[in-house]
Amino acid sequence: MPPRRPGPRDLNRALLARQGLLKRQRRGIAPALHAFGGLQSQEPKDPFVALWSRLSGFRGQQLHEAARNGEIVRGTWLRATIHLVSADDYVAFRTRLQPVIDRELTATRWRSIGDGFDEARAEQLARALLERAPMSAQALGEALQVHFPKADRSALGHWVRTRVPLAMVPGDERWGWSRPPRFVPADRWLQRPLEMSDLDTLLLQGIAAIGPVTAGDLRMWSGLPGIAARLEALRPRLKVFLLEDGRELFDLPDAPRPRADTPAPVRFLPEFDNVLLSHEDRSRIVPAAHARRFNQTANGRRPRAVLVDGFARAGWTWTRERNQATLQLQPYERFDAATRDALEAEALALLHFLEPDAATHRVRTHAISGART
Repeated sequence: MPPRRPGPRDLNRALLARQGLLKRQRRGIAPALHAFGGLQSQEPKDPFVALWSRLSGFRGQQLHEAARNGEIVRGTWLRATIHLVSADDYVAFRTRLQPVIDRELTATRWRSIGDGFDEARAEQLARALLERAPMSAQALGEALQVHFPKADRSALGHWVRTRVPLAMVPGDERWGWSRPPRFVPADRWLQRPLEMSDLDTLLLQGIAAIGPVTAGDLRMWSGLPGIAARLEALRPRLKVFLLEDGRELFDLPDAPRPRADTPAPVRFLPEFDNVLLSHEDRSRIVPAAHARRFNQTANGRRPRAVLVDGFARAGWTWTRERNQATLQLQPYERFDAATRDALEAEALALLHFLEPDAATHRVRTHAISGART
């Protein structure tokens, strides 16, 4: 008998269940980050929104405390992007991900370091500087330019951020980290050396977090090459499904795969969230009719998504003017009265979390723009 062929709703419910978006979970911050495969964190505020939508009773102070205690790390991670991950995962996999992160140095705009650049000396000098005090990439570049006068200081700072595993130091800022961030070597911050865990362990964690997956999905999630060969080696340990187009999906045998008709609550996602970024085919989370809305724009931004019945069917923003906080909803479809009530209730609860000291909180729903009726 051929394997069952899951459709977008089957894959959607599996993804939501693993990401705490089908039902809020009761977990500590570090275990949650491990289970979710890390949370993308270009914007410091994004993990706060992501965890509020995923964890029962989440308070921002929990994230602050976990960061200060060294239980979690904010630094360069999957796809050479900034993530918030558990300290254990950072120690285990940061070195494994270095080839992906190194690609940042091949970009044309970072070729201005200059001839005769001594990488070993640059790392030694950078580590010595960071032993004295945390520094921003700009300050690092300026300090290193004294030793490498032909190099562009911005390129020097970027080189250190890329080649040296660094942790961003948490501070007293509202969203946990300063802008620009200040860095220290990760091994010093965590008081333990980084390891080189095997690729299979990382891939199995990815499958648990975002599966079932194709080889292309895991490559999109991690940025690493050689995924297909490793999945083939792991095949005896995995459950395999077949898509209509003949592609294979791999999953852990005991991973949650709820029924396609399992109810999915309204959930708000931050601007950068791995459920929207980790799959080669996003149809399990973004309807085809709205795919263009969630593409990255020329300035690198993308809209924040609202999940309705498990799929991205609306967008949202929020503003604060004096003592009034406003969350603005942009539906992309027409919703029934019960769904509209659920959207407004979840939006208002999120706004109280984001702006707890505002005197008034208001949810404003815009007219539907370009939606199919």
